[in-house]
Formats: sequence, C-alpha cells, structure tokens
Amino acid sequence: MKITLIVCALVLAYSTAHAQELQVTVNVNAEQLPSPSDREYIADFKQKVEAYMNEYRWTGIDFRGDKIPVSMEIFFLSVTSSKEYTAQVAISSQRRIWENDRPTQRTSILLRVLDRRWSFTYIQGMPFTHDDFTYDPITSFLDFYAYMILAFDFDSYEPMAGTPFYSKALNISQRAQSSAQAREWSGNPNEYSRANLLSECMNATYEPFRKALFLYYYQGLDYLRTEKEVAQEDIARGLKMIAQVLERAPTKSLLITMFFEQKKDEICQVLDGYPKKAEIMKLLASADPARAESYNRCAF
Repeated sequence: MKITLIVCALVLAYSTAHAQELQVTVNVNAEQLPSPSDREYIADFKQKVEAYMNEYRWTGIDFRGDKIPVSMEIFFLSVTSSKEYTAQVAISSQRRIWENDRPTQRTSILLRVLDRRWSFTYIQGMPFTHDDFTYDPITSFLDFYAYMILAFDFDSYEPMAGTPFYSKALNISQRAQSSAQAREWSGNPNEYSRANLLSECMNATYEPFRKALFLYYYQGLDYLRTEKEVAQEDIARGLKMIAQVLERAPTKSLLITMFFEQKKDEICQVLDGYPKKAEIMKLLASADPARAESYNRCAF
C-alpha cells in the first residue's frame, strides 16, 4: 500500500476503485466444543468471516493489489444450548516490504494480538452486515480489528496517517460499552483489552511510537537492501524514540511491549553490520529489561 501523499488519498477516500484492502486467512479450531453437532454447526464460520473481512471496502482507497496479509486463528471454547459462543482469537497482520517502489513478497510483522474474550450468539444463515452506527457482537469485533490493522499499516507509510482509522475503532469501542460484552472490551488495567490497546494508540504520550513506525518500516525496512547505511540509521532513530517512550510511560505499555516481543529477533537481523549496533542494544536492554538477554546476545 505504498501511496505517495497518503493524506491526500484519504481526502479522496471514496474513489471508484474496486480493489479491497485486506487479505485475511481464517483458521477455526472447534475441538473444545462438546459435540460433533456443535462443531458442525459452525462449519461455515471461517468462510463467512473471510468473506466479510476481504470483500468489504474499508477505506475506499485503491491498494492496487497490495493487500495487507492478515491471519486470524479462532479458538472456540464453549457453546450454550441457545448458541452463545465464547472464543479466543489470535490476530496477526504483516507489512509488505517495498523495494524500488514495488511491493515484494517479503513481509514484516506489524500487529499481533491474542484476544482472549470474544462472546457472541451465532445462528446458522445469519448475515454479517457492516453497520457503522449499530453495535453487533460479531461484526463490531471484526470491524474494530480491521480498523486497527489499517491504522498500524497507514502509520508505517506516513507519520500519524492511521489516525482516521483509530477514530473509527474508538467509535466502535465506545458503542460496545453499553452492550452485554462491555467488560470484555474494557478489561482490567495493565492487561490486554481492545480498549486498553486503543487508549495507548490514541494517547499523545505514544505519538513518538507511532512516528517511529514510519522510520522503522518506510525509511528503514523498505530501503534496507538498496540504501543500507541510511536505512539502518533511520531504524536506529526509530528504536531510540520507542525506547524513550517506554522509559517515560507511567505504567507498563501494552503497545511497546507487544512491539519488542515480536521484533526483538528482527531488530538484531536488520541492524547487522550497523556500526552503532552495540549502543542501540544497550539502550534497548535498559529500556526493555524483560528482553535484555536477547539484546545483549545481539550486541556483538
């Protein structure tokens, strides 16, 4: 989704283009449901989620075939006689790496979450209908993560360009607060929940983190093979910004903890040969002591 002047593109959001933005692959695990008939009842759930996520126009912008790769692993945990389900969902989105102004087949993880609380009623044959103004336990959950994925992706191409999508996700989260699922949206302090993650993403304290995504991906990974020295400098600048945010954060940051957990090995690889690599690793080990051993191994 390498779009020059992305902000202008957002202004023209309702274009006549027809390509969708997400390439979602869903896997369903229903082994914990008590009977074969319970598992058979949701046999079409995978296809319905994929169709909903992949066929809806989330932005109106033509991605020209450069869709965002997304995987969803849905683990069904329980079901009642009235078809009320609980599930956990692992969601992962990738950022395509560009080279010479073209997307390659190489990708880098951009967002990965495990949402442990998803409850809803599912009746076979029920339609999945997008509605920006009405809360629905299934489609609002899917809409929320679609917008979060887009927000992270847009931020990685232009600083703060994901803001309109965070705003859409916020609208969904706010509507959910008056629903039967309100608690699973808000969660407890210092633990993962949709509202907690979104709160950090929209908090001014974490703006440097969002701006650092642009340095890490667009200025860094996209030019790593063609302009390695400059790209590594920008990656290092981005990591310094993130480390500074982590040191100033008043509480444990879900957002940055997730970033370093999924990036610690990649950081070591992309800074291979960088003259100030040891300095960066020392900084990261200090700011993120939970992964200090990984950074210390990578310093040399």
